[in-house]
Amino acid sequence: MSSNDTNVRKQKGRRAIRKKTEESKGLSITSLLDVLTIILVFLIKNVSMEAVKISELPDMKYPTTVTVETLMDNALVTPVKLYTDRVLLGLDNQLLGSPEDLIENVETRSVMLEFFQSEMSEIPEERYDEACLIVQADGDLPCAYITEIVRVGTNTGFQNIYFATLEEADWLSSYASASFE
Repeated sequence: MSSNDTNVRKQKGRRAIRKKTEESKGLSITSLLDVLTIILVFLIKNVSMEAVKISELPDMKYPTTVTVETLMDNALVTPVKLYTDRVLLGLDNQLLGSPEDLIENVETRSVMLEFFQSEMSEIPEERYDEACLIVQADGDLPCAYITEIVRVGTNTGFQNIYFATLEEADWLSSYASASFE
């Protein structure tokens, strides 16, 4: 073997060491920001800044929400309270009977009709459209009882009928104890 062959072998046997490239200094988020900017532009363009407009019919009246206290301060209000065991009429809480009597007993319905008519007779004729019947019912009652009161009330001339649920006098204490269990 010649000396040239030995040099070549040594060169072949040596590994060429390369310098490592510099490690990246951090993740480049330029492309991510570009994509997010484009998405943001599309979202802003497609979201309408105007409030949603509802097409209103000229003769349509939307229901309003009023507290019971506000209604009761009005002299033109006739309240009816339906409990599971009794029905009370007016501000004086006159006992009418049971909810079942509203459906089954004709006399009970006629007493309720007379009561509503007497309430309407106390209201001046020019204020009939302001008179309202408020039906406060227990949440566990079937709808048929409420429907019967509404039917008699509209036949009497009440144009405004409001609905509310009755709560027990100690509802807060029963609610608090149930939440801790």
